[in-house]
Amino acid sequence: MAASRRNSRRRPKQTASSRAKAILARLKSGVSVLVSVTALCVLGSVMYLGAEGLRSLPVERIVVTGKLENLRQEALREVLSDELEDGLLFLNLSDLQSTLEDLPWVYAAQLRRRFPDTLEVSVVEQLPIARWGNEAFLNHEARIIEVTDGERWQDLPQIRGPVGSEARLMNHYQRLLERLRPLSLTPVALSEDDYGQLYASLDNGLELQLGDHDFSLRLQRFLKLWRSDLQDADRVVRRVDMRYDGGAAVAFDQTPQLAGLTENTQGR
Repeated sequence: MAASRRNSRRRPKQTASSRAKAILARLKSGVSVLVSVTALCVLGSVMYLGAEGLRSLPVERIVVTGKLENLRQEALREVLSDELEDGLLFLNLSDLQSTLEDLPWVYAAQLRRRFPDTLEVSVVEQLPIARWGNEAFLNHEARIIEVTDGERWQDLPQIRGPVGSEARLMNHYQRLLERLRPLSLTPVALSEDDYGQLYASLDNGLELQLGDHDFSLRLQRFLKLWRSDLQDADRVVRRVDMRYDGGAAVAFDQTPQLAGLTENTQGR
């Protein structure tokens, strides 16, 4: 009985054919693993070599587009040339954009890669619309533009004021320009002194004093006074002081047709 149970636990003997099949299966499994590992190694090597190859792609051309009047394409290329060591693929376009937009005459810049060897640069120049003080300029956003070659813009209107007042004074100037245009008057200068007093100079030689508050109200009063009394006056108006509550002080030019009159101004 015991012998019968021991015999029943014995494994069936493998034939030569089954042993060969098992060995072949293990060989196939090993070969498959070896092929997979080899493929991964090859793929990794290809990717590494490819990345190194792309990294080494140099920037051979810099193409600059945009309407340039104060900037030279050669100057822009020179600024960028020192920043191209990483090759075309790994350029930090955001840093290059900041570098260009830090230049005095550059308002905005966009850059993009064009494979295999070209960096495209699109530039929008600053557009000065007023002088700020004696040497700087203001753009349409009242941002100060520091330039050294602004001779061609010397005929722009001049705005002066304390640091930080650029946007407010630009807004006042634009309001003056808009409201005076129907009267064929143009503001050529606007200044604010250390006490906050506003002074505007017009293209006809008139000086307009607007004080330190109620800008819109005083401008409106001046427009009414000009239309009703000053526009067709017999004498040239040189100065109008609107700092009086409900009134104004007007200074006229000399009137040589009246013999013996020596005073240069006469209040009204």
